[in-house]
Amino acid sequence: MGILDKNLSLRNRNKMLVGVWEDEDSLVAATSELVHNGVKIHDVYTPYPVHGLDRIIGVRRSKLARVAFFCAMTGFTLVTTMIWYMYVHDWPMNIGNKPVRFTPSWAPVMFEGTVLCTAFGMAFFFFWRNRLVHGIKNELLDDRQTDDRSIITVELTDNTDQNSILETMKKHNPVELREFHNGVQTTI
Repeated sequence: MGILDKNLSLRNRNKMLVGVWEDEDSLVAATSELVHNGVKIHDVYTPYPVHGLDRIIGVRRSKLARVAFFCAMTGFTLVTTMIWYMYVHDWPMNIGNKPVRFTPSWAPVMFEGTVLCTAFGMAFFFFWRNRLVHGIKNELLDDRQTDDRSIITVELTDNTDQNSILETMKKHNPVELREFHNGVQTTI
């Protein structure tokens, strides 16, 4: 699967139902009922975090902590090697009668180097994972999804009952319902 999650991409999707809400409570209620009815929700797009929504739709825990640990260990190793090379191997100097091995004076530089590499690594992986790299086209279903609207998308298959999904969505007062078919959206 790699670091980019192609399962969440909107490209090459056959048919999807898209519901747009402006109220967070109605969105959570509709999502809960759809999941309770056995409907597999493709994704929910919100302009801000909605408490408990990730548990409702079954989103896995983020691997961000592992990436942070990897970046921190890489930074720690690079900075420690750099200090050792400069201070012990390349240009050993006897300053204040200190030994030429590890000294507590290395600790601040090692800490700051570790934090620096972690921050840069996390920023890089964040932009890469969220497809914010230069040249990648945004996959927005609605321009308002980054402003004030929340969106539920349900991918339809051959054995999915479209009418029951639409009735469940209509029961929770959406602003609008649309059908997404091969990149074209039509209002229902």
